[in-house]
Amino acid sequence: MRRWLAARPRIADVLFALALTVAALMLRLSEGVPDDPATAVLVTALLLTQAVPLAWRRTHPWPVMVAVSVTYVVYELVDPMVALRDGLYVMFAAYAVARYARPPASVVAVVVAGVTVVAPNLLRSPLGLPFPAEFRPTLFEMIMIAGLSLAPWLLGVSQRHIHADAARLRDLTARLRAEQEVSARRAVTAERARIARDLHDLVAHHVSAIAMQARATAEVMTEDPHLARRGVTGIGTAADAALVEMRRLLGLLADDAPAGPGDPEPSLRHLDRLATTARAAGCRVEVSTGPGPEVPAAVQVSAYRVVQEALTNVLRHAGATDVRIAVRRAADQLVVTVENGPAAPGHRPLVGSGLGLVGMRERAALFGGSLRAGPRDQDGGWLVEAVFRYGEAG
Repeated sequence: MRRWLAARPRIADVLFALALTVAALMLRLSEGVPDDPATAVLVTALLLTQAVPLAWRRTHPWPVMVAVSVTYVVYELVDPMVALRDGLYVMFAAYAVARYARPPASVVAVVVAGVTVVAPNLLRSPLGLPFPAEFRPTLFEMIMIAGLSLAPWLLGVSQRHIHADAARLRDLTARLRAEQEVSARRAVTAERARIARDLHDLVAHHVSAIAMQARATAEVMTEDPHLARRGVTGIGTAADAALVEMRRLLGLLADDAPAGPGDPEPSLRHLDRLATTARAAGCRVEVSTGPGPEVPAAVQVSAYRVVQEALTNVLRHAGATDVRIAVRRAADQLVVTVENGPAAPGHRPLVGSGLGLVGMRERAALFGGSLRAGPRDQDGGWLVEAVFRYGEAG
């Protein structure tokens, strides 16, 4: 109900004013109705005039404050009540000014509310009206009136600040979410550019092999038909591999990017180089590459990059800790696992952007695989597992 009313402030204001109107009538009935019908009608009209304008307190806080204050003074002169009870509507109007009117002018509402509450008793003597028996202009009552006038203004100002801060936070959250989406898209684009560069090298290698094999086959075709058939078969195998990798390459719409200097050839044969770098940083690295069928070069490139990024994350977030790299090969898929122990004592993790996970996920998805990354249950370490499927390339 609160969410529904928050989305419809006009309806909420009308319901609020209606509730105050009912409350005003019930309070007056509890004190009894004047014997004179004309006075009873006038008192009821003045009560309604205090409560009903509060339905416009958001859009017109100052006019509502003036209308409620003037009506209250007239009401108290016509039919004074006990213990300033009807001043409640003046306080609501003062709160509305503090909440919805622009500061610092809204502080005038404190003075208006205080003067409004005491004005009827100040005007009785000049108008020749009797004072109610319950009225005692003591210092305590004056302090109470001042406090009651200040309290709704302070509450309204605090609510104004709270809602303004909440609006700023919502705006900052929306901007941050948009920036994160842009950063993620940039990371995907950059990673796809890197993948495209790697696949470009592999395709170029296959095409060069096809050209060399074709020239060699042409030279021996008449002299050794059996050797020529083997050459043609090799051309077909290289062409199939090149087509599979070319399809993946064309699936990436990205600009080429220059290679970094000193990077080792991306291959599962060179995982020991990554392990050596991590050991130099203090990690205790274990590499396990089980036996299995040969993995296509394109898959090896992506698997190597995933291990590289995972080790970078280990050094960034856990420091010098235990690391285990496992490679499991099957007939149509490759599973690469990088898991590390808990962070080293005293290590302060560096704040990351989360874009490394985006890149690893893109590399696994390129081969119809998946990436799983998250904390280990047993000791607070971290696990990264990438699955690459290459049935087509086989």
